[in-house]
Amino acid sequence: MGVLATLLTDPARIQRLRLGIRDRHQIVPCTTWEAFAETCEALPVRVAVVDLFADGQANFERVRRVRQRNPRLALIAYVSPAPDRMHDIFDAGRYGFDALVLAGRDDEPRGLLAAVEQAEARALTGLLRDLLGELTPPGRDAILLAVTRAHERLSVSGLTRLLAIPARSLAKRLAEDRLPPPRRLLTWGRLIVAGHMLEDPHRSADRIASSLAFPSGSAFRNTCQRYLHATPGDIRRRGGATYVVKVLLRQRSSSLPQPVLPTARLPRRLPAVAI
Repeated sequence: MGVLATLLTDPARIQRLRLGIRDRHQIVPCTTWEAFAETCEALPVRVAVVDLFADGQANFERVRRVRQRNPRLALIAYVSPAPDRMHDIFDAGRYGFDALVLAGRDDEPRGLLAAVEQAEARALTGLLRDLLGELTPPGRDAILLAVTRAHERLSVSGLTRLLAIPARSLAKRLAEDRLPPPRRLLTWGRLIVAGHMLEDPHRSADRIASSLAFPSGSAFRNTCQRYLHATPGDIRRRGGATYVVKVLLRQRSSSLPQPVLPTARLPRRLPAVAI
């Protein structure tokens, strides 16, 4: 069970959140920005749900500080839309929020659960951009989509539609980047998110398999063995998402063409001389 910190002034919203995530996270409510920042420092908070207007107006400076100190934190804005707030709501994405929930519109329990899961996946994009910086834009965008849409069981056709690239062209671009073909890349995306979830020591492999729509816990374990030659416990001990990405990059490096060494030339045989 991960720790989810909230800065919400409306108790009804906290109750909706509890109904949505059920027992997947331990909720720690905070009533001030100071208490919220201290909670994120003192506890292993993985997700934070914040009312941008808890002080009456958007406080992006507070958000910036929390994000700076907790770069892997999944940050969700839970706000009431109003005409005088729309500009600040649009600005939320620029300040590091991974998901936006509008009160009264998409805060049904199921929608809140989806927002939490998607925000956790999107919080990985900073790590991925650092590790995948040398890829071409199509390859990098394909991996980012495979990760951020991991909970949706994105299909190859869905991936190509989002990238606006025909399937054959995408396969060619991925091959040029020495990346797996689209279907396997989507599985890698789910494994990267699974690695991130395994960083929480209280999350079981079966629960992660269910969250990422693997057919069963056994199917998830078999996929880990086939792609990573590791069990979920091994992945957890070796660094979670960072380990999964490094294995992917290691396999990519091993696909580099090997240099052809020049063959040693034997000395030319001299003609025999009669003595």
